[in-house]
Amino acid sequence: MRAAFAAGAVFALALLAGCTALELGAVNALELGRSSYRRDSDLAYGPQPRQRLDVYVPTAPAAGPRPLVVFVHGGRWSYGSKDQYRFLAAGLAERGIVVVVPNYRLYPSVHMAASAEDVARAVAWAEHAAPGYGADPAAVAVMGHSAGAQLAALVATDQHWIADAGGVPVRALVGLAGPYDFLPLTDDDLRDYFGPPERYPASQPVNFVDASSAPALLVHGADDVTTEPRNSVSLAAKLRASGVPVELRMLPGEGHTAVLKRFARFYRGGDELYEAIVRFLAAPPSRQAG
Repeated sequence: MRAAFAAGAVFALALLAGCTALELGAVNALELGRSSYRRDSDLAYGPQPRQRLDVYVPTAPAAGPRPLVVFVHGGRWSYGSKDQYRFLAAGLAERGIVVVVPNYRLYPSVHMAASAEDVARAVAWAEHAAPGYGADPAAVAVMGHSAGAQLAALVATDQHWIADAGGVPVRALVGLAGPYDFLPLTDDDLRDYFGPPERYPASQPVNFVDASSAPALLVHGADDVTTEPRNSVSLAAKLRASGVPVELRMLPGEGHTAVLKRFARFYRGGDELYEAIVRFLAAPPSRQAG
């Protein structure tokens, strides 16, 4: 039985390279029945059907306030679901981190402003709910992969999104394979989603970096052909030039989704990058460098 389960885990991790819904489902199945966290699912942070989120709460006692992170899923701003990332949330919750995973409205039903508003509203919801989960409302971090990393970074740099949602600036940012500096747009769907053209600059997190931006950990596969690594390099440079603490991790030989496997069971044990992300979320550097 143990050998068969381990073989299934290896198979699931191999599938994770593609990150389809079926493949993510196989990885998520490994987290079912675990006692290291509880999941509060489909909580409303707004009136729309996609304005729902899940909260993963560690079950182990905490000596002080727990870290809390809002994870924003990817999917080219047009697909994806909170339900596909149970493995990632579980991988952080079992280390004492409260994890909020929201859905948000997607293209073509909405354009970027609505998606960003939803993410900001979910972050504000998390800040207000933090005390009830044993977390510090002034120390909420935001994290995302791919398109979700762009939205997370926008909330962490363009402060009007979180202010308009009734929240306070996030404490830290973890960006995984994110697009942050991706003009010009070449695909018609993205031109429409981020448009009209006069609004394109508002989609670029690099355009809003200043000394008040959140400290960041940016991770990118060096062989990523979906979101070019230069995006993370550019954002890291802008943060560093503004005196904001930033750590840039490039993963040699890895592509767009490889970073996600670090959170899957039977991989995360002893993985250095997973440990670095846990440490960063537990104790981000000071907002001011030096």
